[in-house]
Amino acid sequence: TLPAPAPAHPRAPPAAMAPQLALRRGAAASLLVAAACGSSAQDPGVLLLQKGFAQSASAPQGGRLEMLQQEPANAAAAISGLSQEVRELKELIVAMQRSIDQKLANCCDKCKDDGSSPFSPPASGANPPMPGLCASFGDPHFTTFDGAHTILLRDMPLWLVKSENVWIQGLAKTTWGNLMGVAVGGPFMQNHSLVIYNSTLDPNAPRQGLTVLFDGQPILANPDAQGNAEFESPFLLWGARRTEWTPSLHDRTILDMDVAIDWDFGPWSERFSNSPVGGIYLFKFPMGIELTVTGQDFLSAVIKMYHSEPQTGYCGNFDGIADDEFEPPAEGSVPPLLVPAWGRPIGEGLDPVPEAQNLFLLSNSSATLVRMVVEGGSLQPDKKGGIPQQCSEELMAEAQTQCSDIRDLIMWQACVIDYCLQRNTAVVRDMAAAEGLQEKLVARGVVVAIGHGRCVDESGRRFRVLRTESVRHFAECMRCLRESVNVTGVLGAQLQVGGACELAVDPALNFETAGLKDPPVGKWADPAVVEPEGGESGSTFVSGVEQDLAWTCWRLN
Repeated sequence: TLPAPAPAHPRAPPAAMAPQLALRRGAAASLLVAAACGSSAQDPGVLLLQKGFAQSASAPQGGRLEMLQQEPANAAAAISGLSQEVRELKELIVAMQRSIDQKLANCCDKCKDDGSSPFSPPASGANPPMPGLCASFGDPHFTTFDGAHTILLRDMPLWLVKSENVWIQGLAKTTWGNLMGVAVGGPFMQNHSLVIYNSTLDPNAPRQGLTVLFDGQPILANPDAQGNAEFESPFLLWGARRTEWTPSLHDRTILDMDVAIDWDFGPWSERFSNSPVGGIYLFKFPMGIELTVTGQDFLSAVIKMYHSEPQTGYCGNFDGIADDEFEPPAEGSVPPLLVPAWGRPIGEGLDPVPEAQNLFLLSNSSATLVRMVVEGGSLQPDKKGGIPQQCSEELMAEAQTQCSDIRDLIMWQACVIDYCLQRNTAVVRDMAAAEGLQEKLVARGVVVAIGHGRCVDESGRRFRVLRTESVRHFAECMRCLRESVNVTGVLGAQLQVGGACELAVDPALNFETAGLKDPPVGKWADPAVVEPEGGESGSTFVSGVEQDLAWTCWRLN
């Protein structure tokens, strides 16, 4: 015996209306998608909903089933008509489902990941691929897809990723101390291009800060009141600008990247989390490739992609082996704290991008930046000079005042440039912190490489030197300096190619009474003390170098 049916809710519809209500719900779902993605009067959901209303109007008392009970004689004809309507409704349901799927594909390609979207990763059968991350920032530094940590320290347009189909390029200018731009193009983009660059230095740019160009035209340039903007070119690009990190949109694994050390700029995650300078940009491309960029430290960028074909460039070959992408720095050439992030890139695709393939040259705005890099335009100030055509005299004077307590010439130059471009006192604080860190390292007897050239003080003066007779290898010269750490007045060392090591000393040092050890090889030259030619001797601190590729300078406080 079947249980008695539960009493109907006072406002429940008649049972015979259930099929029509189900159809209405399905049609309404179709209309919701249509409303979000666009629809027309011929949309299956529209037709289905209209049909449901028509049936309801023609049978207001419960529909055709109640009519069959009241008029048995007409049952055969009624059943035949009802069967035809059921077939039509089934066809509309199938069409409606197809319509929903199609509209979801059109509306949400950027967020689907089922392999059907142009932004999905390459097909891989039963074993889904794992994406890799490559970061580029600063001088520029790189963290490759395989986890190597390298640095370039060179002005040029460069390949981040170079493969048959995917071209991703960077633009580096070391006198500004930063990565300045990233460009994406190549066959996988059907030869369209995206460029994002720091346009602070370009007076003709559509906006100052970060500028984004798609095929040379500005995009994401008019954010709403909240600072947000979006752009889409079907099947090629979806881009978004946000003022702050959005967990539902941005990839958390970016914040967890290992960049070897915490830089003076702060922990790595602070370049992207919270509300980064210039906003945070996310771009999605075909083949599951993504690019996330902020304006922190001029430009900090992370590429997310899947390995699908042989590739080269500063992001590495993506073969799962980090050791074939770098060589460690020469012993003693950088402070021990920086060694993990100071690898020398090795491999293919490390030459400058040829002009014919340079994506930055496809627009006048970013081409201006390239010319400044390639043709030697720079922001290098001398200790009392300015930044030609880039910084007003008033702002330059303000920058020099703000940075006046920084004794290291290279850091002083970087501080002046950064302050002039960003007018941010945090730049001065960070630079001072970095200098303090270096001084602490030096205080522990660490030899710090300053660069190619003779050692000079903060006024550009050469030093009085103590000459060795036979120390001609850079490692022995650094050892000689390191062993003099406890001698007051020994400031640094310099070595000329083919020459002998010299210690740079303060004018007050007395060679006879200073208590210097003999050099690691041979003895002190005779005479050992040599005064600088044509001027006053440098003092107190090795601040920089007088550029000369035949010499190398190291510092010790």
